[in-house]
Amino acid sequence: MFGKLLSGFKTAAGRRAEPTTLSDFDISALLDRPQRRIDLRAARKLIQGKRVLITGAGGTIGSELARQTAGFAPAKLALLDNSEFNLYEIDMELREAGHGDILFSTLTDVCRVEHLTRVFETVKPEIVLHAAAFKHVPIVEQNRSAAALVNVLGAKLVFDAAVRCKAETVVFISTDKAVNPSSFMGATKRVAELYAQALDVAQSDSRFTTVRFGNVFGSTGSVAPLFTRQIANGGPITVTHPDIKRYFMTTREAVQLVLQAASLESGEKSIVSHDGRVFVLDMGEPVLILDLAKRMIEASGFQPGKDIEIRFTGLRPGEKLFEEIFLDTDKLVRTGADGVLLGSPAMIDLPLLNPRLTDVVKAAQAADQKSLDEAVHALVPEFTPATGEGKSAKQAPH
Repeated sequence: MFGKLLSGFKTAAGRRAEPTTLSDFDISALLDRPQRRIDLRAARKLIQGKRVLITGAGGTIGSELARQTAGFAPAKLALLDNSEFNLYEIDMELREAGHGDILFSTLTDVCRVEHLTRVFETVKPEIVLHAAAFKHVPIVEQNRSAAALVNVLGAKLVFDAAVRCKAETVVFISTDKAVNPSSFMGATKRVAELYAQALDVAQSDSRFTTVRFGNVFGSTGSVAPLFTRQIANGGPITVTHPDIKRYFMTTREAVQLVLQAASLESGEKSIVSHDGRVFVLDMGEPVLILDLAKRMIEASGFQPGKDIEIRFTGLRPGEKLFEEIFLDTDKLVRTGADGVLLGSPAMIDLPLLNPRLTDVVKAAQAADQKSLDEAVHALVPEFTPATGEGKSAKQAPH
């Protein structure tokens, strides 16, 4: 059994258990590894006294970026989000923590170029951390045009604005789902990666850093909060497939490694070059989701299969059994910073990329899913648009 037993649960089948929160669990025990300790002195040096803009600042990653960045004494911290409630929450949290004098909060859609331009002209950010995205795989599969607008057009407009204002460093938060993508979400993130890489090579004022990592433990839409709620309701816990595995990091670990990667790109002369490289965060060994479910049940004081049923529901559209953080053809090298690796994924030069990117945006704006799928496939050929499934997803049982 992992950690202390959680209080408030009822053990009789069919009776509702008392709700609990994910913070009651010992995360190190659930992930079967200690949380990583990260030296952030270089990140502080990168951020201190600088004007920083964070997009998607109200989301799981964006809000933690905002918290940690605020602690590094930036000259200005601009929080950008299109969710009024999420923006309100992180704005109030940071003001209550004493950071109100550096905050600039803006309710802005990254797809609205005029609004975005005004924000960049007002803030004049030196560092841009782009976390805004639609990321929930099944929802994105059913809403491809909306997702392409945010994940591709939104990223493009943010990156273009950063170049125009000559931002020093632009960090793009990507995902392991962009590697050999079986989902439309992963494919759109790969398209945005391609644009960040191309811009990094094509100009010399703004450095573009892409950082990939896997699932963030406890983030909105992830399995851990779902399992917590299902246990509190007395079960069943739903797992899509008995063999499905995922890489996990805590929110704090992910953000600290993102900031560390950004500071490496800006500070280490051995790797500072405009060559479109992508940083990959070392997330340890992948976790079998079935094991995670069992550990959470046991840590709650129950027995898997006896007190709490585990039910298999089948892989969802676009879902893989196993996520990759790099392709076999990517050459990963160590950076000297624990937990941060450097890869060199394939690139497309900006003159060749731009027309294809325009095709993606036009199809998304017209809500023409067939043309959109074809345009994304043209840029990310490993993505199979007819079904939204790549080779890994086809491992699902019939």
